[in-house]
Amino acid sequence: MGFSPADISYFLDVARLGHMGRAAQSAGVTQPAISKALRRLEEAVGVTLFERGAHGVRLTSDGEIFLDSARRFHAQNAEMLRAASDLRAQRAGLLRVGLSSPASDGPVVKVLAEMVRRRPGLRLSITIGRSDALNDAVERGDLDVAVAPSYPGLSFSCSQLALSEDVVRVAARAEHPLFRLSTLGLEDLSDCAWVMPSRESASRRLVSQIFERAGAPAPRVTMEADYMSEAVMSLVGSTDLLVVAPASMLRGWFGRVNALPLPMLEVRRMLVLLTRPKGSWSPLMVAFRDLLMDQHLHVKRDSADFRMVPGHTSIPVGYEKE
Repeated sequence: MGFSPADISYFLDVARLGHMGRAAQSAGVTQPAISKALRRLEEAVGVTLFERGAHGVRLTSDGEIFLDSARRFHAQNAEMLRAASDLRAQRAGLLRVGLSSPASDGPVVKVLAEMVRRRPGLRLSITIGRSDALNDAVERGDLDVAVAPSYPGLSFSCSQLALSEDVVRVAARAEHPLFRLSTLGLEDLSDCAWVMPSRESASRRLVSQIFERAGAPAPRVTMEADYMSEAVMSLVGSTDLLVVAPASMLRGWFGRVNALPLPMLEVRRMLVLLTRPKGSWSPLMVAFRDLLMDQHLHVKRDSADFRMVPGHTSIPVGYEKE
């Protein structure tokens, strides 16, 4: 008994959206085409996969069991198609990359730019998302690779290749009143307003746990931003908001937004490359990995000139505080 890859794809769309009309719109086909695909699947499997209702459809218990197999079928089919495409296209093809940070000058962006220069026929698909969502997308086969931070206590189901280590710090504008205190503790932050990622973010959970273990009031979050963009940093630089940001980004904002001397709130993280467990590596994936590893080696060498000096901020070697 064989299954049509198109029928499986339509089945997954309906399961995800819970509505045949919306699934048809998402897939770019008619609703009757979706209905026929589901009937073919149910006849092939021999059980009812969906319960139909006035407001949509939902999986039956048998449909829930079939869903896992359908996802694996879809991912394996996508992998075979990608492999065939790579064989035909040689230096061309499609690379689907997930990122958790859209930093314009980051290593991933530099690597992608280099790949485009070397491979004029290359097509790129870039997805921005949280680490857990990117992990799930890679595992499903919706993404080829993803670059995301891994925090203590956060586990991924995908294969991981460590790229570099970074630390997340609490920072504020350089003229913030907190920098005038001779000593600084968690109790001094009770009246401060914060910019933090959403509650589902690993970095926010870890910082909140530090406050909880110390018996201090939880940070008062007045703005949520999952990505530390230039706009967010600019806002912090012109207000008294505190921000949780990676040291790699703070380096570019030195003198405007500086890390506060709060070592108890520093959270170490590892930047990792996520790939599908036991999945095959396409030539484009291998090229991306090799360039990314090389780029991170350059970044590591460059950051050797950046260290913590006594005082309230991290400053590059060779710079003097006025």
